[in-house]
Amino acid sequence: MSYTLDNAFYGLLAAADNIGSTPGGAIPQATRDAVVTAFIILMVLASIAMIVVVLMQKGTNDNVGVITGASDTYYGRNKEKGKESTLKKVTLGLFAFILVCSVICFVVMNVGQA
Repeated sequence: MSYTLDNAFYGLLAAADNIGSTPGGAIPQATRDAVVTAFIILMVLASIAMIVVVLMQKGTNDNVGVITGASDTYYGRNKEKGKESTLKKVTLGLFAFILVCSVICFVVMNVGQA
């Protein structure tokens, strides 16, 4: 056990000495390009799905129903439990997925570059 911890400790010290220099185990350019291409394809597909989900959502006219009292219906009060709620959650999930993919693409493109 101690031998493994010593190796890990010395490995961390060696890595700390190389901060700011190009690491010996840097990601090859071809692999980096393939990963970035894969994430871009995933982001395009997620973007198309997000467009479809947003178009499926019903428009909100909350202020119009106030005058006639239409917003005080059963449907108006229990709106959070229906299809609209599910579509909002899917939209938020797709947005988060696209955001995470873009951050990963940025990091992968800039790893090991001086």
